[in-house]
Amino acid sequence: MTPRGHFALVLHAHLPFVRHPEYPHFLEEHWLFEAITDCYLPLVRVLREAVERGSRFRSSLSLSPTLLSMLADPLLQQRYLAYLERLVRLCEQEIARPRNDPPHRSLARFYQRRLLRTRDFYLDVLRGDLIAAWAELAQAGTLELMTTVATHGYLPLLRSEPAAVRAQLRVARDFFRDVFGCVPNGLWLPECGYYPGLEREVAAAGFGFFILDVHGLQGAVPPPPMGVYAAVSSEGVAVFGRDPDSAREVWSRETGYPGHPLYREYHRDLGFESDPGDLAVFLPPGVDAAPTGIKYYRVTGGPGPKALYDPGVALGQAERDAQRFVARRRRLLLRLPQDRLRPILVAPYDAELFGHWWFEGPAFLAAVIRHLDAASGLAAVTLSEHLESCGTVAEARPAASSWGERGYNAAWLRPDTGWVYVQLHQAAAEMKDLVRRYNPGFGDDRTSRLLRQAARSLLLAQSSDWTFHMGGGGGAAYAESRLREQLARFRFLTGALRGDASVEGRLAALERMDNLFPRLDLAHFV
Repeated sequence: MTPRGHFALVLHAHLPFVRHPEYPHFLEEHWLFEAITDCYLPLVRVLREAVERGSRFRSSLSLSPTLLSMLADPLLQQRYLAYLERLVRLCEQEIARPRNDPPHRSLARFYQRRLLRTRDFYLDVLRGDLIAAWAELAQAGTLELMTTVATHGYLPLLRSEPAAVRAQLRVARDFFRDVFGCVPNGLWLPECGYYPGLEREVAAAGFGFFILDVHGLQGAVPPPPMGVYAAVSSEGVAVFGRDPDSAREVWSRETGYPGHPLYREYHRDLGFESDPGDLAVFLPPGVDAAPTGIKYYRVTGGPGPKALYDPGVALGQAERDAQRFVARRRRLLLRLPQDRLRPILVAPYDAELFGHWWFEGPAFLAAVIRHLDAASGLAAVTLSEHLESCGTVAEARPAASSWGERGYNAAWLRPDTGWVYVQLHQAAAEMKDLVRRYNPGFGDDRTSRLLRQAARSLLLAQSSDWTFHMGGGGGAAYAESRLREQLARFRFLTGALRGDASVEGRLAALERMDNLFPRLDLAHFV
């Protein structure tokens, strides 16, 4: 039966590059370990199970170069296993704690069993290689792999120096090709950030399509004939729009699925409710409080006391929400006009939502896949599959937009972050001039090494994560220190190019610390 329309789930997996070999145990490295445990491994398991039962489900997954670099790093792989062992010991401590009542001990055992299954799946089934697992799913046709720019730089605020945009795009393309052996067709624009004319750089880098938030297509010129429900073409690049209903049902603070009273409460964590001495088995020395992932309470509702979490009841709610989600997509398709093209509903999300922020998210996705398989008239496809069968509906120039707060640049450009972009623009212009002056090619001489490491520091400083987190909340102090540190490293490395002093020891140390993009092509920075 020919489907009436297409549904495209698009997940974006990204974390900033956090790697500190100079310390034996560094708290912010937990960001990666939490995401592996709560999101990436459960997602792989869900998709592998779909393949095994012959599901027709297809989806797209964007993997950022910084995330791929960390997942492939032997040091971080070893530290991840140590992280799991510490967390298992913390669970054992909770199970044996005299003051815990039977329901709390039962939940502690639940987390312990889950962690042990996670470790076994990672080591025995996946052989400790998440990247290979994603490649196998792509080869099976279940996943279309995409990427984003090199360090998730927010492109609308880097455009003052066009070489910065080009480098972010082309370094990402090269790195993806080195990892997976091909250039991806799809590009995830960081934060869905777009400015008119960006598609020319995207096309020149070899990408075929990207996704925008709703107003990016709604404000396009001329107006797209099918709104966000069909791709348009701009400068030879296909542009998809985000389905607002799919976004609202998951992301809305008031009515989104993750806020249901039966789901696990994210903010109540053992790491903020225990004595520091009780957490010493898990946290780095000198850290008194931090998330552990052991959470005993459910959302419950309202500001009052929280009820204990019940995993079985929560899974039942995830099943009901998934059924409702698929039913609403089908009803929407019935309301859309049928043209020569089948409409498409594009549902893009941060992958880390499913499992980390919304603990039941992977179970929700597994149920969505089952209900999509059973639904008539609605086919789950990759974005490239849709383009191959339906193409684009019209030529149009999208409007400047992002999916950040207020829809434009406000989440990254504020009074407290304006200084950042002045320095980033100056550094990008300096990088361009230095590459032109020294023309180092791919050599391993001192000049080439200094320039490459300076380019890595520049790329890392350009990450959108730092200015976003500097706005307040968890990680603000670390984000600012990380940004300032990368800018300082850039200044040291470029200054060393002009001096005769020996910097071999410090250069080698920086190469060990910031070891991503080993085959960096400096020609991209001109």
